[in-house]
Amino acid sequence: MATFEIKTKRAINVQGEYVDAGITVQISSMFSNPFDEVDKIHKAFKRVHGIDLKQEGYLSLGWLKYIL
Repeated sequence: MATFEIKTKRAINVQGEYVDAGITVQISSMFSNPFDEVDKIHKAFKRVHGIDLKQEGYLSLGWLKYIL
């Protein structure tokens, strides 16, 4: 099982809140691409930073990047 660090690529506006580039969370996944389990990424950002990226449509490789 691999641990991935998911990071925002650039500053974004989430429900009126400014979210800076470089905000990170960590998830573990059995897949080689953590975006195969996008719900885990959504829950991690909500739990750690209290932001809902799913509602705004920011849960994609256009807005986020990952490091193994």
